[in-house]
Amino acid sequence: MNWQQLLSLIVVRIKQVIGLYAFVLIPMWGMFFLNKVALFGLWNIFGIVPRALDVGSMIGVFASWTMHGNFSHLLGNTVTLLQILFLFGLFEKNAYRTVLKLVVASGLVTWIIGSPSSIHIGASGLCFAMLGYMIGGAIFARRWGYLLACIVMGTGYWLTIKQGLMPQQGISFAAHFGGLCAGLLLGANSKHTYSAVSQRY
Repeated sequence: MNWQQLLSLIVVRIKQVIGLYAFVLIPMWGMFFLNKVALFGLWNIFGIVPRALDVGSMIGVFASWTMHGNFSHLLGNTVTLLQILFLFGLFEKNAYRTVLKLVVASGLVTWIIGSPSSIHIGASGLCFAMLGYMIGGAIFARRWGYLLACIVMGTGYWLTIKQGLMPQQGISFAAHFGGLCAGLLLGANSKHTYSAVSQRY
């Protein structure tokens, strides 16, 4: 790879980072304020209810990451996503498609393993799924860019990750653990996609 190809790749990935911010954060913030102003909090009733087969819970599998209980909840997930999405956009070629896969996979695993009497909302499951994807890619698919990303995230968020994987009142352990497991599985199987990228660049 010569310097022109490297520069071209960097520009493409920076554009992807900006696109990912819009792709993930605009729906999150837009639905939060729409829910507060026009829907009177009703959007959050469509969270994931584990193993429930009603339409609301199925909506939650795909859209619970746009549901937040309060502004602090939204802001906390946003700060985390700003950093994860930056790393993800730099190192993942098909980032939009992968994010959608992680949304659905983390939602499904949460639906499977969560307590039947609970309801799960928020983007933290997606955060853990993206972290799991990077860890799985680094360890099993030997994607060294993700190894660097994991070191960066681990340095700043090891305590948050540790606390998030411990059952706590009012915190969705199922979403955190389920998202991490879903991400690990998808990341471990990302080797073939990455090989094609390596050959191209």
